[in-house]
Amino acid sequence: MITGFNTDIKHNEKVYHIQTEDKGLQNPYIESLVYVGGEILASKKTSYAEQAGAGVDEKWIGSLMEQQHRTMIAAIKRGRFDVVADVTKSTPRPTLSTHTLTPVPTRVEPPPPLAIDEERTLDQVIIDYLASEAESEHLELSLMSSTEFYAGLPVELRVAAKKSLSQNPIAAAAIEVKVISTVEPPRVIFRGKTAADGTTVVRCTIPQFAEGTAAIIISAASPIGNDEVKQLVKRKK
Repeated sequence: MITGFNTDIKHNEKVYHIQTEDKGLQNPYIESLVYVGGEILASKKTSYAEQAGAGVDEKWIGSLMEQQHRTMIAAIKRGRFDVVADVTKSTPRPTLSTHTLTPVPTRVEPPPPLAIDEERTLDQVIIDYLASEAESEHLELSLMSSTEFYAGLPVELRVAAKKSLSQNPIAAAAIEVKVISTVEPPRVIFRGKTAADGTTVVRCTIPQFAEGTAAIIISAASPIGNDEVKQLVKRKK
């Protein structure tokens, strides 16, 4: 079982706590919960039973967890749960003005709580809500295989650029690979663009360096946003 995500987000003077965790291969689904003041406002469950049957690793599950967690954070920032949080407060009773003759009800019923369907809370309501607004989609860059970078050696890897919500590929995203180090100025060692399937193969050689530390920054840029992946450069012993 992978360690989950826990994030506090302040929005409109309220603190929302988002918790996302993996239930494990014996119970293959990702669950996210939104809390305010200890009360659960909404939940999302995403099953990956079909993918688990074909074989998945912790990196794949972790990526699914992170995507779902980001979606919930975006929903809070866009005010999706404002009404839900507000109905947890008691409704103040109206008071009788000395200048009115209108009778005041003896009891004011609080508004009914907003129903949250746990099976479709974020699958239908949240994701559909975010997907309906173009600006909520952003680019997500990922490495399609685990790769280690060594100074002075060539490297070949495939990267993928996808939309964060729909997971549709992003074609023509600008890909750049840059080396930064503690001893030299930044150096660009690769530039290219993604194909129609949102992927491209990066082939380049990592510069040699005798001292200091270095890192690789793989970045992607598109009209719907930018993203980057960072990896340390190792030296052969």
